Amino acid sequence: MGRVNNQPPADPNQGQLVDESEQLYCYGHPKTPTRLRCTRCERPICGRCAIPASVGQHCPECVAEARRSAPKVRTALRANAPVTYALLAINIGMFVLTLLAGDLIFDRFAEIKALVALGEWYRLITPMFLHAGPLHLLLNSYVLFTFGPEVEQAYGSKRFALIYFLSGFTGAVGSYLFSLGTSVGASGAIFGLVGALIAFLYGKRGSAMAFGYMRNILGFVGLNLVFGFLFPQIDNFAHIGGLLGGLILGYGLDVTRARKPSLALQILAVVGVAAAGVALAAYRTSTFF
Repeated sequence: MGRVNNQPPADPNQGQLVDESEQLYCYGHPKTPTRLRCTRCERPICGRCAIPASVGQHCPECVAEARRSAPKVRTALRANAPVTYALLAINIGMFVLTLLAGDLIFDRFAEIKALVALGEWYRLITPMFLHAGPLHLLLNSYVLFTFGPEVEQAYGSKRFALIYFLSGFTGAVGSYLFSLGTSVGASGAIFGLVGALIAFLYGKRGSAMAFGYMRNILGFVGLNLVFGFLFPQIDNFAHIGGLLGGLILGYGLDVTRARKPSLALQILAVVGVAAAGVALAAYRTSTFF
């Protein structure tokens, strides 16, 4: 059975001590004997490599991984999120335009289910730029402003735009399949961004910080879905459709994972989500009347 001697550890923040009978050498300094391990990955580490942590000591590799997976400073993220800000500007501009034009914009571009069934499929795209009122716009803009820069930083602007528009489309298809009445709003696309962020953090699940952040986002999603089912005026099926699209696209387009997806897999994710949305919309159209 192992024992701890009476000598103080090499560092005031005690690391994980190991059996004295086992001769270990620091992974970073192979000629340096040690009795300490990293409290996260259990690599043998010496006093020069050990980095004090809130619990025990960590090796440089674990500290670097935690820094890579941690959410970046918000201001830095937002400085590199041109598509997010362009979308915010477009949504606000379209809202102002609808105020000036009255019902004309809604009549022409909202997701009116019967008109979609009659062949106006563009209405599965255009509603993501319309909002039913100031509060609707404010809530969606706040969530886009909060999560958009992080997703754009994680995936890059081009992949971010793909995720946003395809998730907005799958959200509209979800509404077309299961909801009644007229639908507008960017929430399907925004739920898609949240789904992509969940997929991204899942790829970093070895990091305690990323796992904790993912858990918080899952709580946000769950709470919003519960509210969506409690209030009939909220188109929860658009949220679910966008979320599912974003999860699939986020996983397929995450090139930062340890097992980086091939170009073929990335193309398959994009084409697969788009094709599934088109097929479901075609099915709904065929059974609508």
